[in-house]
Parts: sequence; structure tokens; C-alpha cells
Amino acid sequence: MTVLLARSSRTRRRSFRGAIVTAAGPTMRSCLHDLALPTFRRYAEVWDWTVQAADLPSDGSGADDAAQQAKWAKTRLLRAALAEHPFVLWLDADVLLLRTDDDVLQHLHPRDFQALALEAVPSEHRTNPNTGVWLLRSCARSTAFLDAVEAAGQQVGPWADQGAVLHALGWDRGDDRYHWARPGPGNTFSGGTSWLPPGWNSPYLEQRHDDEAFGSSAGSYADRPHVTSPHALHFMGMTPAARYRSMAAVAARGRQGVLA
Repeated sequence: MTVLLARSSRTRRRSFRGAIVTAAGPTMRSCLHDLALPTFRRYAEVWDWTVQAADLPSDGSGADDAAQQAKWAKTRLLRAALAEHPFVLWLDADVLLLRTDDDVLQHLHPRDFQALALEAVPSEHRTNPNTGVWLLRSCARSTAFLDAVEAAGQQVGPWADQGAVLHALGWDRGDDRYHWARPGPGNTFSGGTSWLPPGWNSPYLEQRHDDEAFGSSAGSYADRPHVTSPHALHFMGMTPAARYRSMAAVAARGRQGVLA
């Protein structure tokens, strides 16, 4: 059972531009509450969003069954938030928002229902949408897309929700590890998708070690495209302990004014 953290009655009565939604289970809860949430709230304060954080009863590490089930909770939480708010921005618990000087809504085309950033991994010859940062408009097409994602179900391989999103977009997923993933024939859903600038989901590249990696090797991050001063920095493909250590180091640099 997913537990949504309570908001005050004052918060429920307010009309916000949208909701930032996130979630974590026991293994990622400290990353979320200690490090990520303060950055989400800072951004929300500037751009008049509300923040909703869900406590999941369980999660895991890497791509084990518990971790996959926790990722799959994303679609249920998105549906609930879209019923209450005109826009919803999903942020994974391993994301830090480092800058507040850009309105994410400006990157959603007026006729599109969602916006995602593309992840490129040259060593695996793949390019794919990454759902760690996912902007949705409350409309019938968003509901239909989430229906299609859930109908696809969890895909074979390391990705739960993300693999199903690729399927729903008509993406060519490549092999069972998503190597050689690339745009496929597309469909009406891909035609209604905007693409966020790379700074809105830039991979964290520092301090990568194979014994703390999952999904892709530490070396696969060496030549990934990234942004020097991103809006959203994503600590993907790391164990919870490695994530916490790296997120804490970056957050500390931000508090010292090293980051923009």
C-alpha cells in the first residue's frame, strides 16, 4: 500500500500551477527526504507548485523485484495527481533540482500532453526517453497514455515503468538490455510528446564504480552527453548508499554556492 504524505488543509485549498510528485521506499527514503525534497521545495516555491511525496512500503536496490514494483507505483501516483492538478512533474527520488531559473512548463508544446528528456548512452548505442523527470498535462491523452503504459506491463530487462513507456511510444527497445534502443515507427502518443532540454535530466558522471553500479557499467557514463550546470541532475544506476554519498556531496557544493 502506498502512503501519501499528508498535506495541510491550507495546502489543499490553494490553487497551484501544478504538482511535483515523487516517492521512495525504505532504501531510498533518506536520499529523498534529506537531499532531494529540499531542492524540489525550493523550486516549487519559486514557480508556485505544490510538492507531494509518497512513502512506499517497500523498494529495493538495482533491478530486483522490490525495486521494480516500487518503480511501477509511479503510474498510480501520476493518475492521482493529474486528477487534482493541471500539470504534474514527476521527479525520481535520486534527482536533485540544482537551479530555479527555468520554468519547466515552457518546454511543453501547447498541443502536447507530456514532455520527457532523452538519455543517450554511446557505449550501448542507445537513445531513449528517461522517466526520472516526466512532465504531464492533465487531459484525456495523458490518461490514455498511462492506460497504454499499464497495458504494456513490466517489460523484460532492468526497467519497469520506463520500459513500458518505450513500448507505449512505439520505441524500438533494442535487445533485452535496451542496447541499440532508438526511435521506432512512432504513434499518436509519440506525436504528442515534447522533449525537455538535456539539462532537465542530466546524468551524474562522477565517482562511478562497478561494484556500486547496476543496469549499466560505471564506464558507460564516461562519454554520456551531459550539461555542466543542469537544472535536474539524475543519480541513476547507483546503489542507494552510493547515491546518498554522491547526492550529499553535490548538495553540499550547492549550499556553498559552487553550483548555479
